[in-house]
Parts: sequence; structure tokens; C-alpha cells
Amino acid sequence: MASPIRSNEIRVVIRPVEARDYDLGPIPAELFKKTFDAFLTALQVTDRELQPKARSSEFFISQLALNPYEFGILEKRRPHGQNTPSAIEYFRRCAEGIYRSDYQTAVRHPRLTRAFIRIVKALDEDFHVLAQFVDTELPIDDFFGRQVDRVGAKDDPASQADNWFLGSAMMSFEGRLDEIDYRGAVWTGDLMLPAGTTHIECVFDKSQGEDALNPFGNKNVCITGRAIYTGDSQLPERIEVISIEERAHVNVAVDIRGSLCLTHFSERGDELDYVE
Repeated sequence: MASPIRSNEIRVVIRPVEARDYDLGPIPAELFKKTFDAFLTALQVTDRELQPKARSSEFFISQLALNPYEFGILEKRRPHGQNTPSAIEYFRRCAEGIYRSDYQTAVRHPRLTRAFIRIVKALDEDFHVLAQFVDTELPIDDFFGRQVDRVGAKDDPASQADNWFLGSAMMSFEGRLDEIDYRGAVWTGDLMLPAGTTHIECVFDKSQGEDALNPFGNKNVCITGRAIYTGDSQLPERIEVISIEERAHVNVAVDIRGSLCLTHFSERGDELDYVE
């Protein structure tokens, strides 16, 4: 059994898209190398961004595992780097910000943005990649890749005028949930809104277990969670589901154009972002 992830550590899981937990199969050595090199380079770049004159941290292998394939990188601070922020913590903040459409930290560090681009380029459509930290985990998938592209586009003046809300907010949506896909590093399902022409991708908490989620597949439901808006649409592109309830009927979607605007977030006691 793997040891708990430490605060100065990142672990990266690579697994085939089509595999279930009991039959993961091998992965290409080149994919493993490209993924490891991309994450290590990103951490080294983060360290240099935080301490330009001298490297403040060293990085060591902390975990290697099969089935699923996983590697861990541990950060050790040098004596002169004790007063600078942790590279792994800062990398996590940037990655979470990119994932949830809060690009402010990442856009201040173009070299780090290029390091995220390298991570995305290492992806293979036949494999899932999951980055795990002490208190969170992030799927490094197609959605994350599109978010990295949006960060890079912030240098383009034409991209500065977003038509829709950009950020994340606690929201509830009703619709018909398709069958939940339990393959891969994250569990997903599409929520078809009542109009029947638009769907939102939902990501579910694996800790709930399949038995808790199975009753909601192919049902009318109300989903509540962190909705991630990318500025490309009036609707979120992804919802990180916190709770789900079955509904006998679902209401027609409300037109929310103009109801969400660019604003700042506040952190409350439940550690969720709310639009103010």
C-alpha cells in the first residue's frame, strides 16, 4: 500500500483510458519518460521563478509503482531556500488556477506557462494522467490542455475581452445524466440540459464509490458542485460534482446571460469559491 502523500511531494499516475482498476496493462516507456521529464522540468522552472539567483530546492524520486504506473517527486529545501515559497506548493497553486479558470498567477510567469504547455504536449489520448498533491488531485486531461491554451492566449490582445464569465462558482444544474464512465483516473458523465441540445461534463468524487453513484446514471438529476466557466460560453465547461439528487422532472434551463460577470472570489470556511 502506498504511503500518504507529503506536503512537499507530487505524485503522477498514468493509466490506459480503457483500463479498469483490475486490469491496467503496460504503458509505453517513452510516454513515461516524456511525462516524468515534463513534470520535473516544470518543478525546476517553478523553483527558478521563485529564486532566480540560486536554486532553493532539490528534487528526489519518492515513489515508483506499477498497476497503476506512478511516480513521485519530493522537494527538499536547501538552507538558503528556507524563506522562499515551496516550488511544489506554488506549482500546485498555478495548476489549480489554470484548471479552474483563475489564470492570474500563471500569466505572471511565462516560463512556467511554457512548462505547462510541455506537460500537455506529453499527453497521449490513450492514457489518463492524474497529478496528486497532499490535499487535492487534478486530472491532466484534454480539458486541462484547453485551459493551458487559454492561458497562453492571454498574451493576445484579442483574447482579453471575454464575452462570458471566467472563473469558478458553486452552482446547481438540472438535467438528464448519462451513464457514468468509471474508467480512468477520474470518473465522468455528461449532464444533458432540459433543452436537449447542450451538455456539461461532470467529474465525480471517486471516494464515494460506484455503488453510491450507480443509481443516478441515465436519470433526471440535480447536480451541485464547482462549475468551471472558461469565458467561451454562458454555461460551464465542467462541473466538479459535490452532491447529486434524483428528480422526477427537471426544469427548463434558466438564461443566465449577464448574471455572472468578472469579479473576485472570496475563500470561505468550506474552502469553496463563491461569486460575490
